Amino acid sequence: MSAIGVLGGSFDPVHRGHVELATRAALALSLDAVVLLPCAAPPHKPERVLAAAYHRLEMLYLAVEGRERLGVSTLEIAQGGVRYTIDSLRALRHASPSRPPIFLIGSDALAEIRSWRDYDALLEEFDLATATRNDGDEAVRRGGWPEVVSRRETTAVSGLRVGAGGRVFKLEMALPEVSSSLVRRRRAAGEPVDDLVPARIARYIQRHGLYSREGCR
Repeated sequence: MSAIGVLGGSFDPVHRGHVELATRAALALSLDAVVLLPCAAPPHKPERVLAAAYHRLEMLYLAVEGRERLGVSTLEIAQGGVRYTIDSLRALRHASPSRPPIFLIGSDALAEIRSWRDYDALLEEFDLATATRNDGDEAVRRGGWPEVVSRRETTAVSGLRVGAGGRVFKLEMALPEVSSSLVRRRRAAGEPVDDLVPARIARYIQRHGLYSREGCR
């Protein structure tokens, strides 16, 4: 039974880094698929106002179009409100067909894992994978990870049953230096975002006036 990768977030908007991480993780972990799982409301930033769910979903569908290993899950948006990662992963684990999920998480977010709901159960029940860069800043990031994470670190994938739970896979890859907040700041300042998001997303954002100072969220 093959595992499925899960990349969560607000995707407000989806950007090149999201797509690259999902695509490369699918290859590195020999996953049949990676689903991008947008939240309805971010649990760690309850005050943030997101673009409408239908806009975020449409941009995700555009981003994965033509990429055979990538898909979109509407689980959290369909349920609405604040959802926690461990609950969503458990729901995906018991979905049909049943495939163990491996959660893709940013290195910075992993450093703050103890602020997450039931983080100990999350680390015990599921495998996590994070992208690290093989350069000087990795040591800084690794030093910021709590012991409950660092003791589970592994770079070995071959021969291991990915999805069994209890491990944190380090995937060395150079990802684009981009964030959703940078996209929003550029748009608010009237600057282009073509280098930050896929071309289809840039056109969608422009067409619907998203994230501009005058645009409606």
